[in-house]
Amino acid sequence: MSLSSCQHVPPPVDSFCQIYNPVVVQKGDGSIAAASGVKKRILANELTYRDQCKKPK
Repeated sequence: MSLSSCQHVPPPVDSFCQIYNPVVVQKGDGSIAAASGVKKRILANELTYRDQCKKPK
């Protein structure tokens, strides 16, 4: 099988990018009061959003 025989398939629509509301939107938002595990999940979601969803300017 060669690459030329493959049809272009558009990437699936990522619902995460469509529904995620960034938590850290301005300086100081990172000092949220929460348990360590919650902070880690928020950070992971923020990094995923910034990496996968935001379009470069």
